[in-house]
Parts: sequence; C-alpha cells; structure tokens
Amino acid sequence: MDTSISVALSAQRTFLRQLDVVANNIANANSVGFRSESVDFESIVSNATPDRTHFVEVADVQFSHSEGAKIQTGNALDIAITGKGYLSLQTPAGTVYTRDGRMMVSPFGELQSLEGYPVLDASGAPILVPSRGKDIVVHGDGRILDGGKTVGNIGVFDLPPEMVSARYGNSAFTAKQELQPIALGANTSIAQGYVEASNTDPMRELANLITVQRNFEAVSDLIEKADGAVRKSVDVLSQRS
Repeated sequence: MDTSISVALSAQRTFLRQLDVVANNIANANSVGFRSESVDFESIVSNATPDRTHFVEVADVQFSHSEGAKIQTGNALDIAITGKGYLSLQTPAGTVYTRDGRMMVSPFGELQSLEGYPVLDASGAPILVPSRGKDIVVHGDGRILDGGKTVGNIGVFDLPPEMVSARYGNSAFTAKQELQPIALGANTSIAQGYVEASNTDPMRELANLITVQRNFEAVSDLIEKADGAVRKSVDVLSQRS
C-alpha cells in the first residue's frame, strides 16, 4: 500500500501548526513581556503496514524564557524584572503569570495590570496604594513605598518551563500548580520605570516563516505528484481490464 500521501499530509499538518506559531511570534514582536514559541516534532510509527510507516506529529510547543530588552519609560508604574521570575495577576481564569510590568492604580487604590487585573504580592494578595500611585517608589527587592511608607511588595514567582500549562492573553501564562515566590536580590530584581520588550527575534522569525512556507509548498507538490501517479495507475489498470 502506498502511504506517501498520508505521510505528506501529516507533514502538512505539522507545518501549518508551525506556521501559526511563527506568525504569532511575528505579530507579537512589539508586545511587552511576550515570550516567543517554537515547535518540537516527533515521529509516530504506524504498524498498520509491513514497512512500519513513519508519520510526523507536533510533539510540543515550547516557550522561550530568555529575557527581552529593557526599555526605559520613566513611568513610575512601569516595572521590569531582571533575571528569572514572573509577576502574578488575579484574573477570571485564576492566577496567571506575566513579564508585562505595566501597571495602573484603580480608583479604589488597588494596583492592577493595564487590563484591570490585581497585581499580587508574594503571599498572593492584592496590593493597595493609598495615594493611588501619585508618589510610588518600587525598590529592586520588590518593596513598594507610597509617600515614603512601605505599603506592600511585588510578588515574583518562579515558573519553570515544565510548569507552564497554557498561554493566557498575549503575555501571560497559567501554571499547572501554585508557584513559589522568589526572594529578590542579586539574581532577580525589579527595575522601576522600565518595561521588558518581547523576546521575539523578528529577523529570525521571518526567516523561519519563509522556510516553513517553502517546506509546505514542497510537500504540496509531492502530494500532487503522488496523486497524479495514483490516478495514472488507476487509468492504466482500468484500460487493461
């Protein structure tokens, strides 16, 4: 049995998934705190035929945890993490983790993300800023001073790659279980007045996009040729009969 078309179709499916990932990386090249993705492939062996046909499948989609460039904004409510770790937000979907440190203060004095989600401290509680952010200072160790008085601390949590459950929005992730806070210091710290850019490399992703498109077209040509060969064989056999 000729399985070339089936194998080629499995390759097309994986290229389409890879194309979606690369396109999403490019679309979010300017998204604050965005983490790019890459696709891992695996070979699936079918025992349905004597020659043990190999099909290609997407094994996993990996998130890059490399740091993006730090961009100075001068906004006291913008923060960027240097080193590992993620900020924690309370959302309708539960707790999520992000490197997007753009914040605001609600009319009730609650420190929130730009989407209106409460920013959490190391214990997982919301943070209240009495002056509504008019005189806020964030230290490298996460302490928040409002009018010279400590009113809370920014929670930074360790999110190992294997603990990522899914992406939430553009720049956040859900985790498989509750994460542990990181003690801020020499290895991980917070910079006030900065944001972290996307870690996407646009030129690399454009090159990936071209490669994936060419591979997809090559497989499409293969399918057309294989289909033509099958049709020709059917015609020859039908004429003989």
